[in-house]
Amino acid sequence: MTYVARLASLVGALGLTPTLLHAQSTETVRNGGASALWIFANVCYAGMRAQANPSVFWRVVTFLMGFPGTLLSVLVVSEGSERAYGIDLPKKP
Repeated sequence: MTYVARLASLVGALGLTPTLLHAQSTETVRNGGASALWIFANVCYAGMRAQANPSVFWRVVTFLMGFPGTLLSVLVVSEGSERAYGIDLPKKP
């Protein structure tokens, strides 16, 4: 194999590497959506608890979607404290 042929095959392989890596990571992206939903539900529940939100339906939905992380929020975030996990939340008008 000549030097030019080797160089061309190396450049071709390097050009395809990002494509191959991306194709292998699609399973991770698919699984990451569930984690994002779980984290978002935890943050929403903690915020609703800290601001004493009266909506029982949405509190139950976010609690179930974020369980068991929301169980920690029940123990750590005080009801109506306007503060969740060390972050001051905006006051209701």
